[in-house]
Amino acid sequence: MLLPLACLHGRVAQCLTALLVLAEPPPRPRRGARAHGAPPPRAEAALPAKMAAELYAPAGAAAAAATATDIANSNAAAAAAGRKGRPSAPLPALPPPAPAPPALDNNNLESPNWQSFHPTLRERYMYSDEIDLEADTVLATLYAAKKYIVPALAKACVNFLETSLEAKNACVLLSQSRLFEEPELTQRCWEVIDAQAEMALRSEGFCEIDWQTLEIIVTREALNTKEAVVFEAVLSWAEAECKRQGLPVTPRNKRHVLGPALYLVRIPTMTLEEFANGAAQSDILTLEETHNIFLWYTAANKPLLEFPLTKRKGLAPQTCHRFQSSAYRSNQWRYRGRCDSIQFAVDRRVFIAGLGLYGSSSGRAEYSVKIELKRLGVVLAQNLTTFVSDGSSSTFSVWFEHPVQVEQDTFYTASAVLDGSELSYFGQEGMTEVQCGKVTFQFQCSSDSTNGTGVQGGQIPELIFYA
Repeated sequence: MLLPLACLHGRVAQCLTALLVLAEPPPRPRRGARAHGAPPPRAEAALPAKMAAELYAPAGAAAAAATATDIANSNAAAAAAGRKGRPSAPLPALPPPAPAPPALDNNNLESPNWQSFHPTLRERYMYSDEIDLEADTVLATLYAAKKYIVPALAKACVNFLETSLEAKNACVLLSQSRLFEEPELTQRCWEVIDAQAEMALRSEGFCEIDWQTLEIIVTREALNTKEAVVFEAVLSWAEAECKRQGLPVTPRNKRHVLGPALYLVRIPTMTLEEFANGAAQSDILTLEETHNIFLWYTAANKPLLEFPLTKRKGLAPQTCHRFQSSAYRSNQWRYRGRCDSIQFAVDRRVFIAGLGLYGSSSGRAEYSVKIELKRLGVVLAQNLTTFVSDGSSSTFSVWFEHPVQVEQDTFYTASAVLDGSELSYFGQEGMTEVQCGKVTFQFQCSSDSTNGTGVQGGQIPELIFYA
């Protein structure tokens, strides 16, 4: 049976789900017997002493505290014996309880059978096997699950966090995953931060992380963004940290709270224009540093700098090509401002960065193109741009402004509307399933397609992604 605690309900019960106290409820006293408060007859031996004292404090607090202390001492002795290679002795049984004091069943006093007023098991007990997590309490629940060693609840919390993971909260969750030592969640956070670095670094959540997490992120080789974005994010964090420490937001104080993290920003890898319009005017660099960086850009005899000089590697985009061949002339493909569209799904989370498109089959030509990515009719990303084809059967990459997170086992719609030279190459022998590294893509026809593109042939030959 589970420990009956009538006073714990709602969110408090959820946060205390971790307290798995396997105990028998106290027996009902015999009629007319005068009893004294006492702890339940049996409790799990591994229950922490402090928690045992807290749980049993209302009835026989002194006896419960002593009993819990004995349990803790027994556990310590057993652990010490285990370290010495000797088997531990069995833990002593708890003393039998004294009967509970009776409560007169009249108009003024509550009946001892308080359970009768709570018709469901959930209202009688501290917890059930159902876990109802919410965004504003999941971290507190994970903390409790870790503290009281409840792996099933901890795993449910981590799964909840993974499903709600996106660029705007990835940095905060990275900080928490490091605190809770959850390597799988940490890896998932890095996948989002690396692929959607610009959105992650410009989020409010980035300004809430601790200094150690800031240092780790700024050191990251795989950040897929410009160094100017990294510098701007570091300044925003410094401003927020000054406010947290009650310091005036001045260039000197921002530099103070950043400490050595400032020298992890790879300022010399910015373009000269980015440096001149950004970091050089930030007032956080000294005049000597600014002067030396300008000389490093322009002079033949370059000065030594304290900032890293090597550009970040970022992420290498991967390409899913869905056609086995391309053609023209035999069945000319025409662009008339109509929509070419295809649906796809993946078996693991990826980030769609852009589309590969065919160009003109009659020589060099320039196209204007609108690309979109939708889920259940909702536009997740779009871009209106131009590209130039050279008259070959090569594909030409068109990028979204930011990579889009795509969940597994859900169909998305990729679309392109092109205007330009009518005649173009087109794909043939399309595949319904394509394996790209560790990711499997599935394709199906889209009802949005009004220009003839489908699984077997047409446009949108490639999906460009990060995984």
